[in-house]
Amino acid sequence: MLENEKNQKLIILLSTLLIFAGCTSSKVKEYTGMYTYGHEVEIFTDDKTGQEYWIYDGESDKLNRHMNELLIKGETAYSEVKVKIKGIDKGKATNGLAKDGDRVLKVLKYDIIK
Repeated sequence: MLENEKNQKLIILLSTLLIFAGCTSSKVKEYTGMYTYGHEVEIFTDDKTGQEYWIYDGESDKLNRHMNELLIKGETAYSEVKVKIKGIDKGKATNGLAKDGDRVLKVLKYDIIK
């Protein structure tokens, strides 16, 4: 009887951990879509879902710096660039000019598609 109770507790613990792991938003996914960069806007729109994301790529800020370099070289602000992003959906965007439904995407890696 004691071993049966241990097994039940173990099953409950493992089930809880699996449910928690399935609900976390820190899963790395690959996204393809259009990236718009301007002086106060950095938005990525996913091709598959149409979901808009505010871009956040940590301390390196490589994608935004790359786009800023294009602006310096004469690219028009707010033009769209096709990109493939490996990133993590960090949840609802709540700052600045975020619209209802906007989300934040942490960029881990990106490629500009030509």
